[in-house]
Amino acid sequence: MIRFILKTSLFVLPFFGFFIVTKLLYSETESPDLIRLGYIPNIYKDYGKDLLAPKEEKSVKLTASKTKKYKVMTIGDSFSEQTGIGYKNFLAEDYTVLHIDRFISGNQIQTLINLANGDFFSKYEIEYVVLQNIERHIVDNILEVQTNSKLDNAQIDSIVKAYNAPPPAATTTTPAPAPKTEESKYEFFSRTTLEFPLYALPNYFFNHNYLSHKRVYNYDLNSKNYFSNHSDKLLVYDVDVSQAPQNGDMENCKKLNKILNDLSGKLKKKNVKLIFLPSPDKYDLYYDLIQDKRDLVKPTFFDNFGKLSKEYIYIDSKKVLTKHIHTQPDLYYYDDTHWTTFAAKIISNSIKDVIKK
Repeated sequence: MIRFILKTSLFVLPFFGFFIVTKLLYSETESPDLIRLGYIPNIYKDYGKDLLAPKEEKSVKLTASKTKKYKVMTIGDSFSEQTGIGYKNFLAEDYTVLHIDRFISGNQIQTLINLANGDFFSKYEIEYVVLQNIERHIVDNILEVQTNSKLDNAQIDSIVKAYNAPPPAATTTTPAPAPKTEESKYEFFSRTTLEFPLYALPNYFFNHNYLSHKRVYNYDLNSKNYFSNHSDKLLVYDVDVSQAPQNGDMENCKKLNKILNDLSGKLKKKNVKLIFLPSPDKYDLYYDLIQDKRDLVKPTFFDNFGKLSKEYIYIDSKKVLTKHIHTQPDLYYYDDTHWTTFAAKIISNSIKDVIKK
């Protein structure tokens, strides 16, 4: 019996050690996105808490709007959804700002085209529209764009009504089982308990410029001054890298520019000025600061797109943010794909500058 216990212990004890290490340094529910997706050790658990200090949101969502006249309207993706700390909130310190709810905007380029073709701007008096789009999805959003489709106010009302509608009543008297809640998806004997301490952890400390867990690239930066936790690791979403060639293709840039020029022409007829705000991928913004760029894809979207003639207001956000990258840590979060409140304020100031001019 003692021999059996000893043999069992020799098998179980290593798993127990792996489980403790995983429990301490990784969580599939509590870790930030890039940490979680890439199986990156969460050794800076207090990082970013001061960057997420809640502030009162001053912009107004379309679904909560009680007035019809605004200086600025914003439409975009998750970069435009940052509540309290986002660029639209800083804009709202000086101007009235209407924001199109994310469940309405979807593909924001297509949706703005639809609004320009419909009766939206007959109901709402807007001076400037800020069209924001993250770089990694910018070309995907125009590949099958329909320039003649439209979205009327009645259709918007239907979308909002459907979104807010309560779920349909159950067709059976048997109560539905309560959803399972889990603190974490990994258990004592699991793939994660083995993969994290045996693969992900050694890679983080000893490997360089590698793809972690097939989702997150981990690159070495040339300095520890770019993030307030003094890490010299650049964590980026794998799609930032895989989409770079498509986004930098000159023909795709020309197609995007033509779509925006045409859209701007439609908006001008409604006395609305278009401001285009592409948000740089984290990989693109920090690319020049990677220590060893051999064999890495060079992002060229902002270089190529910047050469084109535009009939709308263009915010070169990469150029704007790069001016501050050596003096302001945490332009983007160390462990997330988004820019921080520092970058959001810089961007909002750039938008304010063009409005004042």
